[in-house]
Amino acid sequence: MSAQEGGGLSWKNKLKIADKFYKEGYFYDACHYYSEVLEEQPDNMDVTYKLAESYYLSRDYKEANENYKMVMDKNLVLYPMSHYKYALTLKMTGRYPEAKEEFAKFGKSYKGADANLQKKRVKNEILGCDYALEALGKPLNVVVIHMGNEINAAYTEASPMPVGADKLIYASLRSDTVIAFEDVKSRVGRFQLYQSVKTYNRWSQGELLPPEVNEPGMDVANGCYSPDKKRFFYTQCKSDKTGKMICSIFMSDFIDGKWKKAKKLDDKINMEGYTNTHPTVGKYKKGAQILYFVSDRPGAGGKDIWYSEISKDGVFKDPKNLGKKINTISDELTPFYNNESRVLYFSSNGHPGIGGYDAFSTEGRLRKWTKPENVGYPLNSSVDDMYFVADEDETGGYLISNRPGVIALKSETCCDDIFRYSWDTDLIPKFYLEGFAYDFDDSTTTTFMDYDVKLYQIDADSSEILINEAHIVDEPLFRFKLKRDRNYKVLCSKNGYYPNDALASTMGLKKTTTLHREIPLKKLELNKTIVLKDIYYDFDKATLRDESTMELEKLVDILNVNPTIIVELGAHTDSKGNNLYNKKLSQRRAESVVKYLKKAGISKERLVAKGYGETQFIAENTNEDGSDNPEGRQMNRRTEIKVIGKTEIEVKKKKATLEDAQKDAEGE
Repeated sequence: MSAQEGGGLSWKNKLKIADKFYKEGYFYDACHYYSEVLEEQPDNMDVTYKLAESYYLSRDYKEANENYKMVMDKNLVLYPMSHYKYALTLKMTGRYPEAKEEFAKFGKSYKGADANLQKKRVKNEILGCDYALEALGKPLNVVVIHMGNEINAAYTEASPMPVGADKLIYASLRSDTVIAFEDVKSRVGRFQLYQSVKTYNRWSQGELLPPEVNEPGMDVANGCYSPDKKRFFYTQCKSDKTGKMICSIFMSDFIDGKWKKAKKLDDKINMEGYTNTHPTVGKYKKGAQILYFVSDRPGAGGKDIWYSEISKDGVFKDPKNLGKKINTISDELTPFYNNESRVLYFSSNGHPGIGGYDAFSTEGRLRKWTKPENVGYPLNSSVDDMYFVADEDETGGYLISNRPGVIALKSETCCDDIFRYSWDTDLIPKFYLEGFAYDFDDSTTTTFMDYDVKLYQIDADSSEILINEAHIVDEPLFRFKLKRDRNYKVLCSKNGYYPNDALASTMGLKKTTTLHREIPLKKLELNKTIVLKDIYYDFDKATLRDESTMELEKLVDILNVNPTIIVELGAHTDSKGNNLYNKKLSQRRAESVVKYLKKAGISKERLVAKGYGETQFIAENTNEDGSDNPEGRQMNRRTEIKVIGKTEIEVKKKKATLEDAQKDAEGE
């Protein structure tokens, strides 16, 4: 029965119909019947609350707000979450000062069993309101425009994916249903993948991709190519026996411009009973790739972003969660990895944001990422902004939004459309870091032509995240593009030399600037000891602390770019404790460093652990007057590296990753 066929029914029968529509996911029809029930039963708060929920789930936030307010004013005791939803819909209609006030009131008054969880959400939403007020006052130099009727129709669009500058693959729902893709339980139309081509700055009407990808009777969306364009990944979704929409990731080989019959990825990726969706693929080292995807399997909470390494032979490793820096207790969706800029974009309703789902960016790989940054206003709006993708050169891109201005079937924020954004590059300052590495002992400062360089971003918590790297061959200069108001470290390494680094910062810079760094490298010499300045252990233990990672990565670099050297890792203590205890402690600490290096793929034949205890001081532990000398003790508590020989041939590394070493250091 449609929403227009209920004439002559009693309000009780209309309520049954409304409840059925609500349960099946037809929220607009549910709104119609709940509204008719309230015409006869205006004081029925249970129906009013269901009407508010139906409006909210159909993304009519203005109507939802009015009905939540009615419930909150008349029966808050029975419906305490109506207060939270009232505040949330204030925020999603752009009424930030009011929303902030109501969130604070709710946080103080709510006494439910999940009060601690709700307080965390309230804190996050208040931060979002503060950020929104700040961002609206400082809009970015970017233009966001609706893509028009050639691509957007009176339906719901999803997952725009550019293929070069003149092709766009996207999903569209050819139905009057306007419910979000993964949340639909029952409807007539199906999402299918389309392709539009741009000619003379005009986009063609979208054409269906072939049946090798668009499986008949299935919801198909979220298409993306592998970096080498040889594989095409996408999502198929269908309802299970309970009515839950279950999505799975498929892959089709793309050969000579044609798709081959798609295959469902194995149950490592498509864990049975859980949704697995939103694939994006990034480059990794030595021909390997990384599949990032979303799943509601157990993780940080809600839907999380996961990753799986894909070997050069196409074998998928067990997925791992990106970690709590990215994933929150709420939902993270629609990741997109830009292989040129090495930026991961995703949407979340768990990080502080302007609206419901906001788009964020982060840099890094595997489980080490910079703190997510809101992409700002007007890229984000007061409603939902997802599927944020960027052109290779980051001058523009696409996003999905239900902001006012979409082609609306019902309310002004009902439907998702595709928008194009373009940066005004003339008004945006650009920052670069360039420099070279040279021999420390060469008085002529001869620059090297064959060396490796890595760029790290230093976050507010002092963590150092690898965001770019290069091998310098044909010319001595390295050059990286930087972001505004960031701190960086650049590390250079070369065969036969110890690595060295330098700091750089764009904090406070307002105009286009190129920073310069000249980095001296010292030769590796047999039996010469070098102190590793930033290796830290837990107190009175051999456990490596997180802040040691950067120095440990330097060690990995030394051994990788000098594949024939044998090194001793020596650990030293101060004079606290007895000699035997300190000797054993230092031996265990040296072995911890060796264990880390072995996990990173360095052969054990090239590593020697040596604990010296307190036998080799380089500073006094006490002052002349007998008082303690903490600075001297700190200098004595050290780890050193010494080249003690060479192998006759290069020792072949076992297959391992730096992430394995990080995992071991974390005790997993």
